[in-house]
Amino acid sequence: MKKYASILMASALMSSVFLQPAVFAERSEDSVVEEKQQDHFIKVTGEIVSIQQESKGNYYATVKTDKEEFGFYFDNQTLVLDNAGNKVELAKGLEFMAFVDARKPMIMIYPPRYSPDVIIVQSKNPGTVELQRFNKQLLNEKGDLVIHVTDETKIHNLSGKKVSKDAMVDKDVLIFYEIVLESYPAQTGPNKVVVLEKEKSTIDKAIDIANKDSYEVDGVTMVPLRRVAEQLGYKVESNGKVTVISKGNMSFTITLGVKHYGYNKALRYFEVEPALLETGKTYVPYELLEQLIELTEIN
Repeated sequence: MKKYASILMASALMSSVFLQPAVFAERSEDSVVEEKQQDHFIKVTGEIVSIQQESKGNYYATVKTDKEEFGFYFDNQTLVLDNAGNKVELAKGLEFMAFVDARKPMIMIYPPRYSPDVIIVQSKNPGTVELQRFNKQLLNEKGDLVIHVTDETKIHNLSGKKVSKDAMVDKDVLIFYEIVLESYPAQTGPNKVVVLEKEKSTIDKAIDIANKDSYEVDGVTMVPLRRVAEQLGYKVESNGKVTVISKGNMSFTITLGVKHYGYNKALRYFEVEPALLETGKTYVPYELLEQLIELTEIN
């Protein structure tokens, strides 16, 4: 058995020389679509030529040029901003850059189809957007840019929740700014920062529990029954031998040391029987967590 376990100081800036860089990297006439790996994210750029509704609230945008084409999916929850950090809607003819988490599974098909975490639309508003990572001193990884964050700087995650500047440290972030002090390292005071992380769902949290608190028994991963079930919103009742977990009209009856268990009026079987692997903690095969997650998503 194994345990797995924004504002810059005005006086400084006003007396300095400023640069106003372009929002998007320069593109040659032959290259309208750019794909670039940066940290954990793929950046794709181009112009939207069509948008079609796939299902209620879900859309697919086509991006096409003479040499390359690709598409991306988005829905009403996808974060779409312009280069000044304002919320906007996607439409045919807009130039954009989108950032896709390279760690997510991708559909292996041609032309490529992406599911971006955030989309930045080019607008007439002044402003530059960059993907960066900063240390505690807010110096980027290349050491050529430092940002100054004040109480006026808007810092949010992908879920739209306001977060502190500490949440930026060693994370992938998008910074929105207009001017930069020509020094070394360069300096700027972003008016907006988006940390490229979402709030974890109850499902994500349950999976985290399973990843951090699990045993392996006969090749089967065992997870703590009460902890994962309660995280997913199930009521857990136990007499030490038999545990009943329920939510609405669903219930599971699980017995220590017994492979079969009840789901409503049906009888199901575990590959390995539930066991008391730590004092007062019943562990069950990971397959039960998968069932609970599936039922949570459906309901």
